[in-house]
Amino acid sequence: MNMRSDPAGSPNREPQEKKKWVEPVAALLMALATLSTAWCSFESAAWTRKSNRLMNEFNALERRAGLLTMQGMQQATIHTGMFMQALAAHQAGNDKLVNFYIERFPPELRKAYDAWLAEKPFENPNADPHPFVPNVYEMRGSREAADASAKAANSQQEAGSAGSISGQYLANTVLFATVLFFASASAKFEQRRVRVVAFIFAVAVFVFALLRTAVLPR
Repeated sequence: MNMRSDPAGSPNREPQEKKKWVEPVAALLMALATLSTAWCSFESAAWTRKSNRLMNEFNALERRAGLLTMQGMQQATIHTGMFMQALAAHQAGNDKLVNFYIERFPPELRKAYDAWLAEKPFENPNADPHPFVPNVYEMRGSREAADASAKAANSQQEAGSAGSISGQYLANTVLFATVLFFASASAKFEQRRVRVVAFIFAVAVFVFALLRTAVLPR
């Protein structure tokens, strides 16, 4: 009876012998995929926070640029009114009133006005029609507004890049989760062909996701 039981038991042991290599390798692959999933989740959250912070900076800089531009336009409107009054007084021949306005010109308007007078506008037909041309008059806060707008554009671009990186890390998280599923399932299939195909697919996806993760910035 002992001789009969051995041949009968050998066919049942053969599938188990063939599956021995799958379980430890699959366990190792699952452990690596689990660590990689946790790492990608952490990096995705970190880059999302950076993207949000940069967008907040963008919004703040945009508001500052808008405020500076509005204040500059308000100042330019006042300066234009003062210049028109001085010009009207000049046309009326009231030099005392002209000097009254000129002495009260703000520095940026006085500088532009003196440069405009140097062109002899009342005698020179080729002179600028008024001192508020770009090469003569500089609106208050225009440089600060331009600088804030440039910084805002840079923050917006960096925020978009950070959001894109966060999305790539999130996609890699899904890939590593796929590796976990197929690596776990590969040890449970009875058919050797199905088991090998599932395991090879899990390894291929793991390598692909690992290469994608390796090229991403930290």
